[in-house]
Amino acid sequence: MPGYNRAPVSAELTVVPSAAGREPPQAQIEAAVRAAGESGLARESGPGRTLLAGGRAEVLAATMKAIDASLEAGAHVVQVKVEATGDADRFR
Repeated sequence: MPGYNRAPVSAELTVVPSAAGREPPQAQIEAAVRAAGESGLARESGPGRTLLAGGRAEVLAATMKAIDASLEAGAHVVQVKVEATGDADRFR
């Protein structure tokens, strides 16, 4: 695996639930938290917010699963902020 795929990154997801969603608003948030938890990555959760940290490829894959889970539950907006926390070997 190329070094840049292992570079440490963090992704912060904020689920903005919809009252008109298929699931109740809290379930829309919990769907993202549950999907993130299944990734096995370091994570932290707060009200409507989930933070994932780890290797680039793993964090991005887990982020997509969390987004998909919350949208499937009826959320209309998921805000994502991805931040590189270190330099990959490829960029040194």
